[in-house]
Amino acid sequence: MSLKHDDRLRALTHKDSDFWADVVDNVLIVAITDVRGVITYVNDRFCEISRYPREELLGSTHRIVNSGYHDASFFRQMYRTIRSGEIWRGNICNRAKDGTLYWVATTIMPKHNSLGAVEGYVATRFEITELMNTRDRLKSLAATDPLTGLFNRGGFNTVLQASVEEKARNITREIMLVMFDLDGFKQINDIHGHHAGDVVLKTISHRLLELVSPQDAVCRLGGDEFALILNHTLLTTPLNTMLERLLAALEAPIEVGNTMVNVSGSIGVSPIASQESAESLQKNADIALYAAKRAGGHQARMFDITLHQHALERAQILTDARDGVEKDQFELYYQPILNVATGRCDQIEALLRWHHPLRGLLAADSFRDVFLDATLAQAMSPRLVKSFQNDMRLWNSSLTTYPNLTINLSRLDLLNVGFQNDLEAEIRRQGGNASDYVLEISESVLAGRRSDRVLMRLQELASLGFQLTLDDFGQATLPIAVLRDIRFTQAKISRRLVTDIAHNPAARDVIAHLTGLAHAFGLSVTVGGVETREQMDILIELKVDRIQGFYISPPISAANLVLAEHILAPDHSEVALQAS
Repeated sequence: MSLKHDDRLRALTHKDSDFWADVVDNVLIVAITDVRGVITYVNDRFCEISRYPREELLGSTHRIVNSGYHDASFFRQMYRTIRSGEIWRGNICNRAKDGTLYWVATTIMPKHNSLGAVEGYVATRFEITELMNTRDRLKSLAATDPLTGLFNRGGFNTVLQASVEEKARNITREIMLVMFDLDGFKQINDIHGHHAGDVVLKTISHRLLELVSPQDAVCRLGGDEFALILNHTLLTTPLNTMLERLLAALEAPIEVGNTMVNVSGSIGVSPIASQESAESLQKNADIALYAAKRAGGHQARMFDITLHQHALERAQILTDARDGVEKDQFELYYQPILNVATGRCDQIEALLRWHHPLRGLLAADSFRDVFLDATLAQAMSPRLVKSFQNDMRLWNSSLTTYPNLTINLSRLDLLNVGFQNDLEAEIRRQGGNASDYVLEISESVLAGRRSDRVLMRLQELASLGFQLTLDDFGQATLPIAVLRDIRFTQAKISRRLVTDIAHNPAARDVIAHLTGLAHAFGLSVTVGGVETREQMDILIELKVDRIQGFYISPPISAANLVLAEHILAPDHSEVALQAS
């Protein structure tokens, strides 16, 4: 034994021994075991914190206070260290006799005999329960959404990664990632205020917790976006049944104050596979969610190879479009709109066409995703303004009849003040008036995200004198109050409602109802997609104001519109025929 140890032993003996024993007992929790781990000594502090009397502890092993918090590998590493004669240090969660958990910072020192062999162990501990509880609270706050108590995005990422690892351990286990958002949530915020939105989020969260197994993760990723990681739930409930219940839970009315509100959901589902990364699984679920929305919402879609192929095609379209913008492959075409009362085409709608180098001339429906890409929209805006500029100059010098120009505005256009400023400046340069232009906005644009800014911008455009048309009127995505609050001048009924009017009385009734509703708000009514004389005659009987479609004229280029000026100002025989 070294001189240093001799000095320390002398300091702990004789007249100071009781003092040092008191120091140890008041500061440390002490236990001594033999080489087999059987407890041979415990001090009073050990008995106090463990709630076990000394006689129950002596002769037992530390399994008596095992909480089950640590796995077997934790203890294997600890025993491997001390049996090799080394000191082990770490934090251990123990269970007291009354069932409460407590944490101790532990140091275990092997006790050697005169031959140097390990003959027992001395464990000294400090209680750190409050410190560990504080750590857990902070960790929980970092992974928890404060409004709903669900996992936040950070917690979601952790659980998703753990689910991927579990799938790798048990490839036969069915685990599903379900992602969705709330259709109609934005309108509730806008109309009833953010408090109402919070009530909706809390109510939906409560329903989700009741719907799934307590062992599965329910997450709010942000805003109105949610995710479920279904594992244990699927042991008792088939996935299709679960998704049906989820849709029903989302669509059930929610009481907010003295009123009832409704939301619904579009759901994307991706199977969790061991060979997939957490990031790719989220992308897969997002692709399925996007497909559910494209299909009309209120439904769930499962990710599969077809959706993956569509996503690749969409990415290719966006890549081609970026190249197309640089090479001026996009051109504006114009479709005349017939005024039923005058028999003249007093409006023309600007429609974007793409001269694709491989696929030929494409209508806008073939590349709808282009309009949702903010970078593309920003790059395209100055080129569209330039096209309007060139076309308006051509018409000013060539046309005797100058119809109102209808321009479709996407959500990005409405939020792009620079685009609108350039357009207004060009109108002034041409000597025109804002009232000669009709800005057409889809119901879906007004129902989307950031709709508060969109509605504000529409108010500004109306105050400048622009006519406003509400497109896709009748899709039931907007509250009627919007027609009162925004100074729309026209409503356009979706072409999808026109297809069956010649053979379906119910389809005619729908258009008649929508026409009457729009007229009640002082709006004129345009119906698009008219392809036959029979459809036009029926619509005239239903008292619509304007008709648009291939029966009147297909979209044509600005130059061809000059050559076919008679379309805009037909002779009297044509007027009589078309208006009769």
